[in-house]
Amino acid sequence: MRHGGGVLGLVAPATSWGLFWGGWAALIPTLKDELALDDRQLGLALFAVPVAAVPTMLLTGPLARRLGPRTLPLVTAAFALGTLAVAGAGSRWTFSAALLVIGATSGAIEVALNATTAAREALTGERLFNKVQAATPLAMVLAAPAVGLALHLGASARAILVAIAVLVALSAVLAIDGRRWQEREPDPAGTTGAGRAHGRLLTALLVVGAVGGIVLLMENTVEQWGAIHLTDDLGAGSFVAACGPAVYMAGLSAGRILAQWRGERVGERTLVLVGGALGGLGLALAAAAWSTASTLAGFALAGVGLAPIVPTLLAATGRAVGPERRPQAISLVTTVSYAGFLGAPPLVGTLAGRLGLGTVLGIVALCGVMVVAGSGSLRLLPAEHPDEPGTDRPDRPDRPDHEAGTPSDRRGERGDPRPSGGPGEPTPPNHTNHRNHPNHPNHPNEKGVSR
Repeated sequence: MRHGGGVLGLVAPATSWGLFWGGWAALIPTLKDELALDDRQLGLALFAVPVAAVPTMLLTGPLARRLGPRTLPLVTAAFALGTLAVAGAGSRWTFSAALLVIGATSGAIEVALNATTAAREALTGERLFNKVQAATPLAMVLAAPAVGLALHLGASARAILVAIAVLVALSAVLAIDGRRWQEREPDPAGTTGAGRAHGRLLTALLVVGAVGGIVLLMENTVEQWGAIHLTDDLGAGSFVAACGPAVYMAGLSAGRILAQWRGERVGERTLVLVGGALGGLGLALAAAAWSTASTLAGFALAGVGLAPIVPTLLAATGRAVGPERRPQAISLVTTVSYAGFLGAPPLVGTLAGRLGLGTVLGIVALCGVMVVAGSGSLRLLPAEHPDEPGTDRPDRPDRPDHEAGTPSDRRGERGDPRPSGGPGEPTPPNHTNHRNHPNHPNHPNEKGVSR
């Protein structure tokens, strides 16, 4: 990659973040025993994570606007310190305090990683969200059995956490990027009709975030309840039950890799629409519980389908606003989406107690219909910011680079009468308007067929 820390500087924090959370479920029973916590004390301690995450996610947007590319390595380093604090916790209270740090810095990483990815896409024109976000579920799939094996071989939970903290700190170093995010003029929006435009943008961001929240509700349902569904409704053993969330995570990673590879051939709205349909179909197949194999296949299909939706929503958000507003827009969409992730466990648990888990999974599968309907939310976002070199509108497939032209060329295709380099728009340095060259086929003095 040409700029700064490169793709590795994005993939490394996403991977180390996934390593922690992938191994966390396997570490909790050991930490509970070592700290002599009962179920109530453990539950209250774990509640510190979402309590700290939500406000920090909202604050990370303004922080990213101020610090720019320094935000991601800073919050990743703080996450490494939080991991060390958990490793060193010797009582219920120090454990809870350490989890407050984990929650705050984990939420900050999520926003900072998304904001940095959006800024990098704007600077380079590369499609990065699916590539970066594929790393986290893949790391989680690998971390869970690796941590379980390490514990089985006699490693302590504290030693494992220290090892993870070292990897997180290394990823923070790799995330250091000396290139500025903003190299063009600040976002000029706001001079005429600013209040009305801001209100429309806020509404669009909330709707896009709500669609992401539905996706994350479906995701957390599989992660938290998939193994229980296999155990209670199909009588699966512990190993097969653990494969439920694992195959879903593997599907997430595979789906994002596929979207990164072939996603540019279709429009972003199509990715969301088809993904919602496949996600709902996969969960419905799993809810039917015909067999262990069909249930696992349903979870895998749901993962592949839902995989590109949130990255697509975030990428579209990043292109819809200028560099001044981008961090806070990404922060808002990420935080609203996270509400669905947090709401899934109590909602599904309450309904499952009354209706049965299989029935509730079927109800959650219907959320795929809401995602399909929500694919139109991308049309609410403004057209891509005119100063960015990104791709086409969300409802149009990306064109090959040699056909894409400059942003001003695309603006002209959308009907804007201003030509490139016209009045009110200085011609960029080292740029020649080749259409004015007498040898150009579109020159008014040249006869011939235009391209």
